[in-house]
Amino acid sequence: MSAERRKRITALMLCFLVTSLILIFRLAWLQLVQAKELAQIATYHHTRTVFLDWGHGNSGRGQITDRNLAPLTGAQPRSGLAVFTQVGRVEETEADFNSWLNWLESRTGLDTETIIERSRNRQPLPLVAPLAPQIELPHWIKPVTWDWDDELNFRRYTYTSLACHVLGIVNDNAGLLGLEKSFDSFLSCQRPAVAAFVTAGNQLIPGLGYREIGAEPPVLVTTLDLEIQRIVESVWNQYIDTGRVPPTGALLVLDPNTGEILAMASRPEIIGAEHHYNRAVRKSPNVPVLPPASVIKTLTAAVALEQDINYLQARYTCTGSITYGANSFECHQVHGELDLAGALSHSCNVYFAKLAVELGAEDLLKMAEGMGLGEPPPIELPSFEVDAGQLPTLADLSTESGVVNHFALGGNKFETTPLQVAVMMAAVANGGYRVEPSLVLALDDEKPTPVTPRWTRVFTSSTARTVAQMLNQAVLNRENLYNLTAWPRARELAAKTGTSDRLQPGNYEIRWNAGFFPVDSPRYVVVYMAEVPPGWLSVQRERLLAELAHTILARE
Repeated sequence: MSAERRKRITALMLCFLVTSLILIFRLAWLQLVQAKELAQIATYHHTRTVFLDWGHGNSGRGQITDRNLAPLTGAQPRSGLAVFTQVGRVEETEADFNSWLNWLESRTGLDTETIIERSRNRQPLPLVAPLAPQIELPHWIKPVTWDWDDELNFRRYTYTSLACHVLGIVNDNAGLLGLEKSFDSFLSCQRPAVAAFVTAGNQLIPGLGYREIGAEPPVLVTTLDLEIQRIVESVWNQYIDTGRVPPTGALLVLDPNTGEILAMASRPEIIGAEHHYNRAVRKSPNVPVLPPASVIKTLTAAVALEQDINYLQARYTCTGSITYGANSFECHQVHGELDLAGALSHSCNVYFAKLAVELGAEDLLKMAEGMGLGEPPPIELPSFEVDAGQLPTLADLSTESGVVNHFALGGNKFETTPLQVAVMMAAVANGGYRVEPSLVLALDDEKPTPVTPRWTRVFTSSTARTVAQMLNQAVLNRENLYNLTAWPRARELAAKTGTSDRLQPGNYEIRWNAGFFPVDSPRYVVVYMAEVPPGWLSVQRERLLAELAHTILARE
């Protein structure tokens, strides 16, 4: 064989080898890299799908429920029909197909054009009346259920704004806020649908027919109680709508024995890209600081009783003001001689200024730190949504004036969120333990396991019991403010109010009412925080808590 011929054969074999390698590489690429995409394309061209739930394209979203598995998303499924008009047009005679279209018009209240359009857009049809049990439908009309709004569009949140700051928001099936953000990966799933597998001519493929896909989406079980959440928001909305409280603030209910959050609300409600701040856990742009004001006197009273039970009888005289260094601190009236219970009931600034100075900065700060103040609560919301608050430093409290201004009267170097205040009040309610708050009970669990509370003792049960009794007496001493005649079960409420100075810039004022009930065996902590704009006159925080306590207890 000539050398020239050998060269040609070698070149030909090399060309064949290279071509084979290219084909093998291409097949491997299709199998390993593009297989999923190609399968999706093939499936898309050979399926006719009707979606049954909210989502974006084929991407769906798992369900969020309350503690009793009552759905907070997709909560009102209604009967409807998944209609595959492309299949029906091919497999029925023209007369039969038109007859069924007329039947669909009578059962859905939609015209033929809309029926066909919704079928092409992969949307089910509503039913204006239930189907007769004995009716036999053609295979291209399937009874289904789903949750839709008045415009016949799928909706993610059945109850519109209910618990909106807790649930959060979704954009293109990606969680942006709240639990939707924290559990974005868990909640992402295939969108529930009914699919018909068809040929290119829209005929059913034998052996495949119809399939339900994505039928069991993931479930996130929260600690919220749907009934209590509804009570909280309904009562609060009535107070806002009638001008009895300002339209900005936070309100939450917590189980003092487990730390489970039973209700959490923030106002204003989320509207599109506005009002995203969950004021229950986060300071809003309206206020530069979020001081606890006189609510912190609850903690100071506990520190006093821990130091010496005789502080219960300690008496100081209020002359209306007191001076430390160059600073004068005013009381809202002259109270005269008071003991600890009377001072807590009247929220006497002079008494608690003297008491805090005597107790000392170290013990006060130690108790505040033990309550978890000054650090973000370990709650299942995105970290950027949860504030740590702020504690004054020992340097801030190095003078008597500093102790009074920055601690005793809940001044501006002391910041607490409503959730942190709830944890503090829970310690009084549960016998002296700090509990960690929680919003989630279980993931994909039909019977959620009860949360095992992580308790840390911060003061004795006798201190807790004594402070609780004093807070209850503070409510009973203000029978008219709490309107106890109208809301008699609120006599079981123990609570402490607080009012900040005007905060600059903006001239807003923070007003609190925080407590728990029933006082003898507390099951609920309730905290209300109002951002009061300049010029706002009415803040009926006492009546708001009284009505909530009465309404929640009366349902049991």
